[in-house]
Amino acid sequence: MGARVVVSLDGEILAEVALSKPLTVVGRHPECDVVIEHPAVSARHMVFRTVNRTVYAEDLASTNGTKVNGLATSHHVVHHLDLIEIGRHKLHFFDDALLAGALDDLESTVVNQYEQTMLVGHAAEARRAPVSREAASALDRTMTITRPPLAQLAPAQAAPTVPHGDANGRAALALRVLAGPDEGMTVALDRPNTMIGRVGRDTALVIRRGNNFFIARLAGQRPLSLNRVELAPGTHPLGEGDVIDVGANTFEVIVAR
Repeated sequence: MGARVVVSLDGEILAEVALSKPLTVVGRHPECDVVIEHPAVSARHMVFRTVNRTVYAEDLASTNGTKVNGLATSHHVVHHLDLIEIGRHKLHFFDDALLAGALDDLESTVVNQYEQTMLVGHAAEARRAPVSREAASALDRTMTITRPPLAQLAPAQAAPTVPHGDANGRAALALRVLAGPDEGMTVALDRPNTMIGRVGRDTALVIRRGNNFFIARLAGQRPLSLNRVELAPGTHPLGEGDVIDVGANTFEVIVAR
């Protein structure tokens, strides 16, 4: 089984970490496998323990505790799309077996309790008072692989060139914004995970594994729709011509140019 976590803070993806070892330690200490330098994170805060095909999230007697799907826990089996929270940082758990189609039905993903209550938590975060850029930089410096805030689309520009297909002739894809504040823009899907939508409102994650693409809802007040059909929790495959509705934004899946 290939498993990984996507680390984010306030809607910005910071890192993607494969859980390729029996133990993956998360904490503030520089010797941890995933280093998060933040006052709310203990030196060795929690560990992902992989036993055969099962992954456990275990709190290491941290000061502020560990949550899985919104519930405080010391030891918990994690499943595809579960959410682990340590302080303000979020770690979304993905099972690559589901994303790569190793199972017959991607939509058989377990519906977790956090997804059912995610609206309340994100609405509360959206009402927080803004933090100055200087204070946020000092407080939230995360020693991981940094990336730009993908949920906030960049100024209009042509999508970066990406391969047109793989050895099996499958095309690489991109998104064209059909409606919303950024109408007319093209969003390249050349990263393993691309967040779309607006932080604090409605967001979704487009997941790329090779030249296979999937979408999963992250948060928001409106349901995520694919081809005008409301999606159930879980990951759903994407193909050319599909239309995605994320909040006030509408995207069309196109072949990358």
